[in-house]
This record gives sequence, C-alpha cells and structure tokens, in this order.
Amino acid sequence: MIVRHDEGSTRVRLVETEAYGGEDDPASHAFRGRTARNDAMFGPAGHLYVYRIYGLHWCMNVVTQRSDLASAVLLRGAEPLVGSDDPRGVVPAGALAGPGRLTRHLGVTGDDDGRDCCVPGARVTFEMSSREADVRRSGRVGISRARERLSRYYLAGSPGVSTTLRSPHPEDLA
Repeated sequence: MIVRHDEGSTRVRLVETEAYGGEDDPASHAFRGRTARNDAMFGPAGHLYVYRIYGLHWCMNVVTQRSDLASAVLLRGAEPLVGSDDPRGVVPAGALAGPGRLTRHLGVTGDDDGRDCCVPGARVTFEMSSREADVRRSGRVGISRARERLSRYYLAGSPGVSTTLRSPHPEDLA
C-alpha cells in the first residue's frame, strides 16, 4: 500500500484485514441501510470508506462491491517496508498494529473518505506482493456482533497484526 503526502510517500505491507458485508452482516455499518456516515461504503469498488471510531481514531476500509451493494474490507494492520523512503521516519515493528495506529501513521482522515484508489497518482494506492505468505483466517475481533464469521485475514507471526484471539479457530492452529 502506498500513501502519498506533500513530503513524499509512505509504503507499507498490509498484514491484517477484516471483511464486512452489507445489509446481511449485522456487524457492518451498512446493516441498517445507507446513511450520510456510510455513504462511501455503497459506492464503487476501489474507493475508501473512512470513519471515526469512539470519536478518537480513523478507520480505513476499501470498498469491494459494485455501487449500491455495500461491502468493504477494514485495513487492521501493516508492517513498514524495509528500504521505504517514509518521510515520517523509521517505524518500529508493531507500531502499525491496529486500524487507528495505521491511519494515524499514514495520515489518513475523514478527508480521504470516498477517494478513488484505482486512478494513476491517487493519494492511496495498492500494489500486489510477490512474496510467499502464511495467511491465516479467523473470526473478526473488536466487535460485538457476528464475531464468528471467518472474515479476518492476517499474516501469521507478523508484528503488524493487531491482536490475537482468545479462542482461535482450528485454522489458526495450523
């Protein structure tokens, strides 16, 4: 993932995400329908849905479905890329573990809500990695409804993963 700033760009490797459906997912912001807050989630795929949680932290999602069919992936954690020319300085391992820490370091705020990530030169863009990875799947964390859905994906052993589960799913024990 690349985020462009006035002073340069920040590159990170996403290591934890969590998927949220639309009106069929009780943990989704779209569960009760479209509102001014979640409007970007109903937009086209490849756009950001950014919202504030607990009045303190920004959370960043990437919309994944066609317009009017809400679905998004929450970006929960990342690792700084070695050799990155991050203008914000060296980031210690684990400093980007958690959606609020991630957006704070990247400088993502509500001003980024609805931004298109798929146009050349966009402020936020994504690149595919060619590295092998031990990706695991588990129930979602940090929510009270639909926690059992196996919609959280994370890189096993990464310091950028925000949390571990108290009761791991069998796939996590592999």
